[in-house]
Amino acid sequence: MFLLRCKKMFPRTFRSRMTSALCGSFAPLLVLAMLCPAPVAYAQYSGAAPTKADSPNPVNKGLVERAPTELLPGTAIVLHPGDLISISVYGVPDYKLNARIAGNGVVDLPLIGAVHLAGMTVEQAQRTVAQKLIDGQMILSPDVLISVADSMVDIIGVMGEVNNPKAIPAFAPMSLLDALSSAGGLKPDASHSISILRKGVDQPLLVVLNSNPANAVNQNIPLYPGDRVIVPRTGVVYMVGAVLHSGAYPVTPDTPLTLIQAVTLAGGTGYQAAAGDTRIIRTTGATRREIRVNLSNVMKGKAPDPVLQNDDIVMIPTNAMKAAIKGGGIGIAIGLLYLIPLLP
Repeated sequence: MFLLRCKKMFPRTFRSRMTSALCGSFAPLLVLAMLCPAPVAYAQYSGAAPTKADSPNPVNKGLVERAPTELLPGTAIVLHPGDLISISVYGVPDYKLNARIAGNGVVDLPLIGAVHLAGMTVEQAQRTVAQKLIDGQMILSPDVLISVADSMVDIIGVMGEVNNPKAIPAFAPMSLLDALSSAGGLKPDASHSISILRKGVDQPLLVVLNSNPANAVNQNIPLYPGDRVIVPRTGVVYMVGAVLHSGAYPVTPDTPLTLIQAVTLAGGTGYQAAAGDTRIIRTTGATRREIRVNLSNVMKGKAPDPVLQNDDIVMIPTNAMKAAIKGGGIGIAIGLLYLIPLLP
């Protein structure tokens, strides 16, 4: 019906002239677009690349000390009822045994009988047993060594973005990497900035893991019973609008993430994108602000490539005309004009 109405409204001569005019107008433009390359300006790409100093993320130095890594007074390993302890005396091969502390805190030991050890630190228990041996005239100058073989009380908790959050029984110091391995390792979206809460310490100890093996010794600090390891989720940048793959993309603490890099991770922009009207929505505390960026100029090197921050939202709006062309609206109209002269 639409074609018949067009036929009645416009004579054949007019339709032929319109088709010729459209073809004559579009053809030179298409040829010109193919033969003439777009202007190129790569000035920004010849300068220095963004560095860690340009990044809003923490600088990864392997270890940032915010609390002592050694045990503080009052945070030493304490014996509890149910603990299995190993006791030996240096130079006395026959005095070597494993014993479990009873529910009342008492343990029975050879030569000295029942001794109350629960609530004591390992060092205090060693001195107590040594003094008992001296008082009973069993060993004149004993060098007593006590170690915890098993504990049902003291734990090291690993929580957050790990594959198997768990409470690890800890009756002796454990390295950070061993604790993370025991918890199944880090998830893909886990942050490498790990916080450690320690009893008796007001501020957490922050350890920033990186991929440099040279920093492994500094990063692999000892953990003690009662420590809590918290692995947060890494920061992300949200890409929305006229990109191929909308979604959240991680921001690593090692290197800054620029706008071009984020657009590349999102698969690039679509034909319908209004790149000149790109916006970065940035949240600072409880305040949001909008930063307008001309992505076309950034891609051409005519404008700086901005560094993104955690929780930034990059919104690339859609151009209505380009969206219509991509959807086939203009193509259908031009096709109809080609078909009108063919009607009888």
